[in-house]
Amino acid sequence: MALAPGARLGAYEIVSLIGSGGMGEVYRARDARLARDVAIKVLPSQVAADPDRLARFEREAQVLASLNHSNIAQIHGVDDSAGVPALVMELVEGPTLADRIAKGPIPLDEALPIAKQIAEALEAAHEQGIIHRDLKPANIKVRTDSTVKVLDFGLAKAFDPAVPSGNATLSPTLSMHATQAGIILGTAAYISPEQAAGKPVDKRADVWSFGVVLWEMLTGQSLFGSGESVSHVLADVLRAPVDFVKVPAGPLRQLLQRCLDRDVKTRLRDIGEARVALARGSLSGPALEAAPRAVQVSTTTPRLWMATTAVMAALAGVAFWGWLKPAPAGPRPLIHFTTAAPQGAGPNPIAVSPDGSHIAFADAALKSIYMRAIDDPVAKPLAGTEDGQMPTFSPDGQSLAFIAGASAPYQLKKIPIGGGASLTLAGGIGAAVPMTWGDDGNLLLGGPEILRVPEAGGEPVTIAKSAPANGNLLLAYPQLLPGGKYILSSVVTPKGVAGLRIVAVDVVTGSLKVLLEDVGEVRFVPTGRTPSVGHLVYALNGSLFAASFDADTLQVGPATPVLEGLRNLGGLTHVGFSRSGTLAYAGRDNLAFGTTSTLVWVDRQGTEQRLAAPPRLYSSPRISPDGGRVAFSLTETRQIIDVQLWVHDLARGTTNRLTFEKMNVSPVWTADGKRLIYRSSTNVTNLRGTLASVAADGSGQPVTLIDEGVAPTPTSVSPDGKVVIGVRSASGTDTWVLPLAGDAKPQPFLDNRFRRGDVQFSPDGNWLAYESNEGGRNEIYVMPYPGPGGKWQVSSAGGTQPRWNRKGRELFFRSGTRLMAVDVETGNAFRAGAPHLLFEKVSSDYDVAPDGKRFLMLTPTTLSAESTELHVILNWFDDLRRRVALPN
Repeated sequence: MALAPGARLGAYEIVSLIGSGGMGEVYRARDARLARDVAIKVLPSQVAADPDRLARFEREAQVLASLNHSNIAQIHGVDDSAGVPALVMELVEGPTLADRIAKGPIPLDEALPIAKQIAEALEAAHEQGIIHRDLKPANIKVRTDSTVKVLDFGLAKAFDPAVPSGNATLSPTLSMHATQAGIILGTAAYISPEQAAGKPVDKRADVWSFGVVLWEMLTGQSLFGSGESVSHVLADVLRAPVDFVKVPAGPLRQLLQRCLDRDVKTRLRDIGEARVALARGSLSGPALEAAPRAVQVSTTTPRLWMATTAVMAALAGVAFWGWLKPAPAGPRPLIHFTTAAPQGAGPNPIAVSPDGSHIAFADAALKSIYMRAIDDPVAKPLAGTEDGQMPTFSPDGQSLAFIAGASAPYQLKKIPIGGGASLTLAGGIGAAVPMTWGDDGNLLLGGPEILRVPEAGGEPVTIAKSAPANGNLLLAYPQLLPGGKYILSSVVTPKGVAGLRIVAVDVVTGSLKVLLEDVGEVRFVPTGRTPSVGHLVYALNGSLFAASFDADTLQVGPATPVLEGLRNLGGLTHVGFSRSGTLAYAGRDNLAFGTTSTLVWVDRQGTEQRLAAPPRLYSSPRISPDGGRVAFSLTETRQIIDVQLWVHDLARGTTNRLTFEKMNVSPVWTADGKRLIYRSSTNVTNLRGTLASVAADGSGQPVTLIDEGVAPTPTSVSPDGKVVIGVRSASGTDTWVLPLAGDAKPQPFLDNRFRRGDVQFSPDGNWLAYESNEGGRNEIYVMPYPGPGGKWQVSSAGGTQPRWNRKGRELFFRSGTRLMAVDVETGNAFRAGAPHLLFEKVSSDYDVAPDGKRFLMLTPTTLSAESTELHVILNWFDDLRRRVALPN
């Protein structure tokens, strides 16, 4: 919930935004009743409905209210007048300790009083059974009168008896479910070794963090925060020796050694001991027993830990090897692990965040972007990314951009990776192909043209065109090269994706220079000593190849195979890289273009009955008007992708192929059941093609209905058989109607202000049901046909894929994974009741039997472990440099 200056929350008037974080935005506000300035932390409205986050917010208020100490920022109250909880706190002026440390080492006579006050704040909290667990310089403020205030006890938790460690499945940089052991909390550079290992924590975790903060105050340097990624930082926390020589010798050094003892059993047990020592000023009292300068973790500990969770071992893979033996001076060891990939993963790239901490991919079955932390075996849908595909991370790794929409024209959107509202950056995008987010603050999109869109949003600017006359049909995965002079891009040629062309696009002139022929999609990875030198990595026949590359001269070196076992889809692969050298890819048998499914009947109670058709890569099942046949697209993935139309006879159990050329999808039946109308295109991206028709019995040849160089998608034929309606891909019109008699041309039907899709005629032909995002998310609407008239919103909590009961008294739609039904009247006026749930787990596409009693759906088959593997390799760039040498 963003608040503008001048907005009011009860008695408080917002003055300005101070900052924001995972738990909300913090504002400076004026308390009109008491004439004082306060700090107000407001929980964002998009997460206020999340019971877990709301509970943590309420816990923070209770915790702060119980802490009454001069060195702890105080709570004044809670305000919910704006409809979301707001925590009213003491406004602490002055810089953070992080700001002070950034200026250099803090003199001893200044550092010790600051440390003493931090210790006093922690001691007061510990005495009430509260652990801070996120102590770091950024959470400590030093006022102009030298008073220290410790902020943000949002991660605090009352002492619990230790419970058996669970799966350590949460990111080390996020503050999340903090109620059980086995969960990593806090900021990676300051968490204790036991936190990094996912073990139970107590007040000694704060003692460790206090030691890190004190060391950084005295040295002006980061102790563990200089790693390339979260994994490297955690590795240092777990095994990197601390250079105590940098702090004064004597009792002060001994205090730090006790605080930074990795063995929690011999670490300083009570922060009160540190307070007493600091109160002596010069720490000239009796020496504290010193811990060893570099405590080595027992080699049995990581083995036990790794046995409990292989994924956690992957997170701290670098650290694991460090525990077993000293870190080698040369290349770091490869850490390779596998985990389950989503069964519905569609033809999208795998995106890896720059620091390697998160992986994102699209789920074609559930039509959403899924996110997983690299240490979490479970991928979770990212709310707000419905109908999303082609994800890519921002350079800072905090946002994700994606293409949204079921069909063209698409929208370009971005969303914070921690959740929140998505922001539309541009509309009217004609193609859904892989894209990149550059350091220059622009996104590069492919398609018939390379488009540049500012990360803040705006009109797309054309950088280059595909030039079909020269054999360049489509530009994919454009990537701005270092120096900003060229864009690297893969080009789809008439050979299809099995033989891509790699080009460098001149940013100024838009001209294309061919670098490689007949290879797969390509990436430039920054593996050299200078930004412009690195490797070109591309796919070919299920393998990754690499060649040295100079982005300034465009010189490409000899190619060498560097990785086997990738899924072979012609030139397309599922591969993602982080800047820190993490590689993620889908294994050889991962069904990247869909999941094998069985065709099943599902009754209104959710009971399934399997059809005789064998498991295949089915899509768009459509039941004939008489209910006796099912049409669908069937995908074959050999050396190239082949998508054709088939018809299955329900009574006889036979399946006949109708098309043999091009790629043919989205069939709809004519009213008499004699023909199918479908979209036909020449390549896998389905950007160029025709609207075609073919006899349902396989006789005769396909007939072209629309040939405009784009691929219009049919969605429904009127019950009288006179017109077909659908979505046009790139003409700027969302929906069109085409008379099926004569030589008439398609006519626009609805304006292009919003994305609309899956338009369906009612059984009497007088009404249209469709999905639209005009309210901010996809909902189901009904309007009269051919109009004029108003419209009615039928769904209330999101909706896609409307389907009519052919008796005309009911409308079905999908809401997430639920199948919903609405009673309707379609006489002279339209009336609709409240949606009600039929059953859970509706498939990504479905159709309704003519009697309205059964639904035809796709049920994913059980895949082998190998076929659902997602592979992750840490430190892969080190191995790449070893295999393919770079010029000096």
